[in-house]
Amino acid sequence: MDSNRYCVIMAGGVGSRLWPLSRKGYPKQFHDLLGCGRTLLQQTYDRYSRIVPKENIIISTNIEYSELVRKQLPELGVEQILHESSFRGTAPSIAYVACHIRQLNRNANIVVAQADQLVLNENLFVETIGNGLDFVARHSKLVIIGIKPTCPETRYGYIQVENNQSVSDSGAFYKVRTFTEKPEYEFARIFMESGEFYWNSGIYIWNVQTVIETLSKLLPEMMNELETVFAELPNRDERRRRVYEIYTSFPNASMDSAVMERADNVFVQVGEFGWADIGTWDTLYGTLPKDMDGNVIMHSHAMMYNSHDNVISLPEGKLAVVQDVDGLLIVDAGNVLMVCKKGNEGDIRKFLNDARMKMGDDYI
Repeated sequence: MDSNRYCVIMAGGVGSRLWPLSRKGYPKQFHDLLGCGRTLLQQTYDRYSRIVPKENIIISTNIEYSELVRKQLPELGVEQILHESSFRGTAPSIAYVACHIRQLNRNANIVVAQADQLVLNENLFVETIGNGLDFVARHSKLVIIGIKPTCPETRYGYIQVENNQSVSDSGAFYKVRTFTEKPEYEFARIFMESGEFYWNSGIYIWNVQTVIETLSKLLPEMMNELETVFAELPNRDERRRRVYEIYTSFPNASMDSAVMERADNVFVQVGEFGWADIGTWDTLYGTLPKDMDGNVIMHSHAMMYNSHDNVISLPEGKLAVVQDVDGLLIVDAGNVLMVCKKGNEGDIRKFLNDARMKMGDDYI
C-alpha cells in the first residue's frame, strides 16, 4: 500500500441534529446507529484502512472525545490522535492536521473523511478515493467528492461545475464554479435537473503542500501561528501542548466557506458509490430498514399497532407499545424522552436550544 497516502477522520462534532440520542458527552460518531455491530467511527476507520496504511490514519477530535476514540480504536498509536481544546470548525482542524502530517511526510496525499457517512458500494468507493489520491499527487488541486443527486434534497450543499469536460482520464474531475449551501426545494430541483450540480459530500482530497499553501494564502494569521509552533518546537509533545493553548484564538470557520469557496484550484471528483450523510433523523429514517408499515425500529423492542412511518429508538431492555400514530420520532435516550413529528430538522434544533436555556446542560 502506498506509504504516501494518509487519511484524516474528522470525529470532533457534537451531532446535535440527532439529539437526544447524540449528546455532547457521547455524540453520534461513537454510536452504532446502523445496528451492524460497529460504530460510525469504527466503520469509517475500517473503510479507509482498505485505501491507506493503518498507521497513516489520523483521528482529529475534541479533547473531550479522545478517550472515546482510544476505546473504540485501541489499535491507534498516540501520534494518530490529534485533539483540539475547543470547537472551532473544520478549517482550523484541517490546518493543524495538515501541518502535523507534513512533519511526518512532505509528499503526503491526504483524504479528509467525515466520521458519520454511509457508503453502499465499498469496492467502488475504494477505487474512487484511490483515483483521487493519485490525481492530487500529480496536480496541485484541492478535490472534493461530489455525489450525483438522486432527488432534490435540501439538507445537502450543492456544487456546480463549469462544464462536463473532465481534466483526467482516471475518473471524472471537473473545475468547480459555485457552492450553494442547503437550497430551497425549488432550487434543489432545478440544480438536480440541470446536470451541472453535485451534492457536497464533505470528503476532501489533496496533497499536503497544496492545502498548506492555500490555507496560508486565505487564512494567513492562523497559519503563521501554526507555522511558528512547528518551526520552533521540534518536540511532538511540546507542539501539542502549544497548539492546545492557542487553539481558541483560531477563527471559527468551516473549510468550505473559508477556503474551498474562495480558492481557485478546486475540483469536483464525481463519486457514484452510494452515499448518505447520517446527520439527521430524516436521513437515518431513509437509510435504515423498515417494517411492512414503514416503521424504523432502531435495535429496540417495540410492539406496533396500526402505526406507520415512525422512528423508535429506546435503551436496551425497554419496550415501546405504540398504537394509532403515524410519522413520529419516539426517542428515549439517557435522561430525555422525545416524542414529536418527524420531518422538521428545525424543530430538533429548537427543542435542543430550549432544553439548554430552560434546563441547563444536563440534558444536552
